[in-house]
Amino acid sequence: RQARLDLQDLGPTFIKAGQMMSVRPDVLPQATLDELTKLQDGVVPFDTEVAVKQIEDELGGPLGQFFTSISEEPVAAASLAQVYLATLNDGKDTKVAVKVQRPSVLATVSKDLYVLRRAAEVFQGLVERFAPQQKTNYVALLNEWSIGFYTELD
Repeated sequence: RQARLDLQDLGPTFIKAGQMMSVRPDVLPQATLDELTKLQDGVVPFDTEVAVKQIEDELGGPLGQFFTSISEEPVAAASLAQVYLATLNDGKDTKVAVKVQRPSVLATVSKDLYVLRRAAEVFQGLVERFAPQQKTNYVALLNEWSIGFYTELD
């Protein structure tokens, strides 16, 4: 439990790492996997007022212009965003999910990945010097993870 809470406190990059580990029964015991699975959609949400402002800014008008209703609280909150249920103001009562990115998530993730990449470079140098039989390229591994991360943010 404490590991999950610590990852949440560290922010979106580390929540995403916890999500990734939550599907690795070959690496972690089941009790840990069960706890980390909560990071998939059970992260502490950010304030709904902030989310509403983001939605209105993105869409260019008040919520009522686009939706006849929207849930007061998110139905799910994860590392990068949270989701609200809404009904479009389209005359057909179309139900939709509205995904709202966490505030400043791109800047936060970018800083975290920069620091992690620098750490991976140092670690890679140590591995090459002291364990040359180890063939994993940790910098390349982190780079691939980062590409997936930025793709999800887009």
